[in-house]
Amino acid sequence: MTSPTPVPTRKEIQITGIRRHVAECVTSVKDSPCGARSNSWDTALHLDVWIRAHADEYEHKKFVKRTEEPVNVFTKPAKRQP
Repeated sequence: MTSPTPVPTRKEIQITGIRRHVAECVTSVKDSPCGARSNSWDTALHLDVWIRAHADEYEHKKFVKRTEEPVNVFTKPAKRQP
């Protein structure tokens, strides 16, 4: 008995949530980055407030802003070529 021919598949990426905005302090403290991270928000408006507050409290000066977007990867059958 022969085994069935495998069905070609492809990977799909599906966005599963709302894009979130975060900031992180990368100011060097004792030879490593501070690493303090803001909360995650739906809009970037709150990031500047958090950055200013952290800079005022700790006198840190270097930050990065990032967006995070939750995604899932799933496999589905590939379209057959004629």
